[in-house]
Amino acid sequence: MIGEAARTGIAPGQAQLDALFDHVGPCVILVDELVAYWRNAVDSDSVYTFLQALTQSVSARGDAALVVTLPESQEEAGGERGREALETLERLFGRIEAVWEPLAVSEAFEVVSRRLFGEIRDPAERDRTCEAFSRLYSSARRNYPQGTGEPTYLARLRACYPVHPEIYDRLYSDWSSLAQFQRTRGVLRMMASCVSYLYRNDDANPLIMPANLPLRDQFLVAEFNRLLPGNWGPVISEADSDGSRADRIDGTARFAQVGGAAKRVARTVFLGSAPGGALRGIDERQIRLGAVQPNDRVASYNEALQEVSRELHYLYNSNDRYYFHAEENLNKVATDRATQLSDAEADRYITELLNTDVRRNNRDVVVFANGGAVIPDNSQSVRLAILPPDKAINSRSAEPNDAETEARRALLTNSNEGNRVHRNTILFLTTKRDEARALRQAVKNFLAWNSISNVRNGDDRRITGLTGERANQAHVGLRNAATAVNATLVAAYRWGLAPSQPDPQDATKIRFIELRTNVSDHGEIVNAAFNRFTEEEALVEKISPASLARLLQERFWGNPAYGDHIDVNALWEMLTSYVYLPRLRNRSVLQLCIEEGVVAGAFGYARDYNPDTGEYRELRYEGPLHDP
Repeated sequence: MIGEAARTGIAPGQAQLDALFDHVGPCVILVDELVAYWRNAVDSDSVYTFLQALTQSVSARGDAALVVTLPESQEEAGGERGREALETLERLFGRIEAVWEPLAVSEAFEVVSRRLFGEIRDPAERDRTCEAFSRLYSSARRNYPQGTGEPTYLARLRACYPVHPEIYDRLYSDWSSLAQFQRTRGVLRMMASCVSYLYRNDDANPLIMPANLPLRDQFLVAEFNRLLPGNWGPVISEADSDGSRADRIDGTARFAQVGGAAKRVARTVFLGSAPGGALRGIDERQIRLGAVQPNDRVASYNEALQEVSRELHYLYNSNDRYYFHAEENLNKVATDRATQLSDAEADRYITELLNTDVRRNNRDVVVFANGGAVIPDNSQSVRLAILPPDKAINSRSAEPNDAETEARRALLTNSNEGNRVHRNTILFLTTKRDEARALRQAVKNFLAWNSISNVRNGDDRRITGLTGERANQAHVGLRNAATAVNATLVAAYRWGLAPSQPDPQDATKIRFIELRTNVSDHGEIVNAAFNRFTEEEALVEKISPASLARLLQERFWGNPAYGDHIDVNALWEMLTSYVYLPRLRNRSVLQLCIEEGVVAGAFGYARDYNPDTGEYRELRYEGPLHDP
């Protein structure tokens, strides 16, 4: 009836098709891969004419059905010609209200399970297994996704057995969004490879779960690499290979008895890492659903998730959703680089930071007064010596107080000139041992993030080509690390050491008063230190004439070396040299006190003294020191 049309390549018309259907009676016509046929046809117009006649003939009858399969998306249609064919066919079949729907997930996994396993040979064992999982989910509902503890999920467990429904949910919900992934065929191909590998290796798990996904299977790995953009080889190796980071975690004493919790978590996260979905990755409840089995300790998997989050370089956690990415997680890169930095490297940067931010506008500060930086031995003003992190106050009684040891050395000696003369012109700012450790770690983190984004001091490990999410991660990481350094520096350098000598007759008994400064949020550690020393009178910003007169009376008047007067220069030299005397901020403090004291009559002042005549030249008393 249509043989002549087939031989000549001329499409049969509707009349010929009607005659054919009258002859054969009730029938179903199946046409598969129609777009591919159309795409490769020499004369697509002829194909269109035939399909138009076919649809009209079938729609006019009540005893014929036409089933045509079409690709789900234009990406699957195959090039520009295939997309044109798909659009034409959608319009053609749309006119006769034919409906085409992809297989529902609930139907699809039943099809796959039947293809893979046929009939379940032991329904009783299936029911025992599925009920055990259902009890696990219903007894701890907060640990698992909503609905998994309900009877409807138990029915899904039975329908999917021996495959866990979460595998199908991830494949059909996440992986089907990839252009190269065919929902039913792709799932069937993946699961066939997975089942074959597990069967050959005598896997004894009660269900095939995301955690059992054999990422060591070459065919499965090849399928993932075909579907995923970028190079996912290092990701798969990190998650599931001998000697991988996940393997090393499982080998620790903490997880040795759990049975590969880290790898189970990593495989589960991998299955939930298909890019392109509305929400990237899976949350903790979904991870537990894909990894935990009846009689397992859930806490072990929670701990394993924490460990893999810290250790696996390609694992990301964003908004409490976990996923793998083909490019290294910059957080992990920064962590690794930070661990490679020494304390000495961190201390060098802290020195740079303090020299830049603290000493820049304050000449009365010496940063790290040990070995390299020397405290000048002069009497101009009091200096604040900032000690290095390795010269810290002990945090515990059993630890040495390196800060006091270093402060005593700096107070008594001058590496340039031998013994120090002006010992009463030095105060110290330091940190405690625990806070120094925190500061070093913050600096190492900053230097690590900085090495990712910038070139510094010849270190050209900058990662180029950062875009999108990773570029933002680098920016945020560096900014947060810099903020942490500033905050930690303020928290660390808040301890002042003020030299004190209770016994004027014994200079060997100098001790150090430990003061906690009220450092401001702005990090003005030097001003905060000077203010605290002033509050505790370890530093005198202003001295009253009465106080100076009392000091003169107690220490100098009546002393054969001075008699009833003392040279101002000599007085200043003594004030800067002896720790038991008041520590004036600078000579201006003494000068102002003398000027006010002469006016008040606390003492007199003369320009000069003649020892031969016992006369004072230009003596002033109870009057201004200088003429108007």
